[in-house]
Amino acid sequence: MQSAVKQIHIPATYLPAQRKDTIEAYLRLPVGVKKILRKRKPVAASGWCERHRVVTMSSVTGPWKNRTTPYLAGIMDASFYPSVEEIDICAAPQTGKSECINNCIGYCVDRRPGSVLYVYPDEMTARENSQDRIIPMITSSRRLRTYLTGVVTDTNSLRINLQHMQIYMGWARSASRLANKPLPYVVMDEINKYPETAGKKEASPEALAYARTRTYRGYRKIWKASTPTIESGPITLALQNADVVFDFWVRCPECGAWQVMTFENIRWPKDCRDPKVMEAKDLARYLCPGCDASWDDQVRDQAVLAGEWRSRPVDDDDRPVTLMTFLRSRKPKKIGFQIPSWLSHFVGLSEIAGRFLKGLTDKTALRDFQNNDKAEPWVAYSKERKEDRILALRDDRPKGRVPGGGQVAAVTGAVDTQDYGFWYEIRAWGYGLEKEGWQIREGYVTTFDAVAEVMWGSEYKDADGMAYIVNLVLQDALGHRTSEVYDFCRKYRSRIIPIFGRQTMANPYTWTNIEYYPGTKKPIPGGLRALNLNSQYYKDDLSGILEIAPSDPGAWHFHSETTFAWAQHLTAEYRDEKNIWQNPAGKENHGWDCSYMNLAAHDILGVRHWPRPEAQAQERKKKKRQPAAPRGGRW
Repeated sequence: MQSAVKQIHIPATYLPAQRKDTIEAYLRLPVGVKKILRKRKPVAASGWCERHRVVTMSSVTGPWKNRTTPYLAGIMDASFYPSVEEIDICAAPQTGKSECINNCIGYCVDRRPGSVLYVYPDEMTARENSQDRIIPMITSSRRLRTYLTGVVTDTNSLRINLQHMQIYMGWARSASRLANKPLPYVVMDEINKYPETAGKKEASPEALAYARTRTYRGYRKIWKASTPTIESGPITLALQNADVVFDFWVRCPECGAWQVMTFENIRWPKDCRDPKVMEAKDLARYLCPGCDASWDDQVRDQAVLAGEWRSRPVDDDDRPVTLMTFLRSRKPKKIGFQIPSWLSHFVGLSEIAGRFLKGLTDKTALRDFQNNDKAEPWVAYSKERKEDRILALRDDRPKGRVPGGGQVAAVTGAVDTQDYGFWYEIRAWGYGLEKEGWQIREGYVTTFDAVAEVMWGSEYKDADGMAYIVNLVLQDALGHRTSEVYDFCRKYRSRIIPIFGRQTMANPYTWTNIEYYPGTKKPIPGGLRALNLNSQYYKDDLSGILEIAPSDPGAWHFHSETTFAWAQHLTAEYRDEKNIWQNPAGKENHGWDCSYMNLAAHDILGVRHWPRPEAQAQERKKKKRQPAAPRGGRW
């Protein structure tokens, strides 16, 4: 260690005339400042860890070895590429993602000093990680512990004071712990466990943590890490919004083929269905698609050790390229990584197969396998609601054609109101209790006049030339255009009804009288009747109807020009663990909303109780044949 005393020589020309000798002055610099000023050879974060990091909380303790978790080295090095500001890690549990980020913070302490904010889901987790991981990481490293001040209170569990920087512990439910700290480094651990907001009147924990780095744009580093949960979870959305996502490619020790390991290539004897037997006998193997070599856990580890990160294609013309090649050529700001459990040295292939077998008989176990092994969000879509299932319900009618043969009893319309336009669908309904319906027309328009033209200004005919009118239209009135919807519905009062979708209602629908424009005391001329619709009830009904085969009674039919995009609308929503319909962020569900509103319009008109025309004619004839009752006397 260099001396803290610095000798300074002052030229004689600057000395008084009577003193022509050299004056020695002494300046004592703090140890931390000296270490920062000292010129050192650059070293990658992964190389720094092998020199100075000691693992204290793991089944493999001692000096850090990159060969134990080879896939983490690339993440650490990419974190400090100059253009990168955000690093998103979607990983299975116990794959080393938290230790990877701790390594990066240790590297910052020694090589890129700046204060750090760790954000955990709750206070207990924050305190435990500080005591069990962060402080031991510093004290166990010969290099890092030289930055300690020696003051006992400086290693407080919620704030660690070093000679040249601070490390703060925060948690997602405390806005005060996430505020008033401008700093260049933020770590958000297990962000899928964060609440939506940090308090009743606060923004989300992510937004508050981001705000701390605002003044460090271009230098800041933000790490997000979590095991995934559902499609709308923060880590899944982070990967979707990343400039690029990287997959870890492994290399077969037998044939040298590069590949991304997938669960579909983990194989076991067909007659084994018992998870306990699977794990006890270690029956699972990975089958190399290049040479059909069967890898056990040891060979798998060799393949991973020889692996590298490669980019997912950003567009159709892209090819996967190595991590550093992509960083140098594209200079992304937000990068993402996905780590399934089978890359980990600590997870056996038979354990993974055993958890999958448990999931075949237990939906919760299957969801855990999806999240904790595949590192993918749980998607609750049923196979029957996939796009191909929807498109299989198309018939041979062109768009705008009503089915003939006297099948149609009524025609309804639905309008989903958006800030800049309107999605709509027109549907014809058959007689009887089955709710059989045929899509006539669907699409998107930008003005209220266009809605009126589609609903009442256009002709809809069957193959015989018989024209049909739209008997009733329901229009979504929630959102920013409620007043405009009210005025439009007043203009066509007898033809259209504003609706409000509600998730919790005792009845399928209820009527309500609207007297004032929203947020005001301005009266609506003549008032307006509106409907509260039980969206949960009608979406459940719609989900069941979509499962009916097109040749069976009560099927839901589409015209021949229905697009794949419209089918995607009908598969956007899913039921969560509470059986409530949810729409993942970024997915369009307008066709789904129009469809459930059309179902409600069918109910409101009471179409299921309408008699067929031939039945009405027979009833009239029957009444004519009956003799009139005498006016008086005995019959």
